[in-house]
Amino acid sequence: MSNTALERVYQQLEEQEKYAAKAYAMIKQDAERYHTQMQQLSDYRKQYLQKFTDRGAEGISGDSYAHYHNFMKKLELAEFEQKQALDNIQQTVKHKHASWMEIRKKRDALGLLLDKRKVAAKLVEHRREQKDLDEFSNFQFFKRKNNL
Repeated sequence: MSNTALERVYQQLEEQEKYAAKAYAMIKQDAERYHTQMQQLSDYRKQYLQKFTDRGAEGISGDSYAHYHNFMKKLELAEFEQKQALDNIQQTVKHKHASWMEIRKKRDALGLLLDKRKVAAKLVEHRREQKDLDEFSNFQFFKRKNNL
């Protein structure tokens, strides 16, 4: 494959890497937001439990207890669902990170190949120039020798 074709592939991989990095950053932010929401739900449930415990010391009615029990079940369900959502998004974070790293690895490998080819091409060019200079020097030498 020619260097120009490889350079186009390299540019495409750079674009893919940028897109993958951006997708990873966005999903990571989402995961952090889900984690914060889950923590807030947990904190709220604990605060509600503490308030109810404090009120319970004074005595509570059966209706209040039924309301508390139903509300706590809803909070626990919300926490459970949030935990499941967080687990799912964390799997997506891992997948996006792996995809980004795979593209990056390909880009780096192709970059090394392009660099090696450029170095090899420069070496060939340098050798050709040196050969041309040697031939010119020999020509000048023999020209002077024949003129004497």
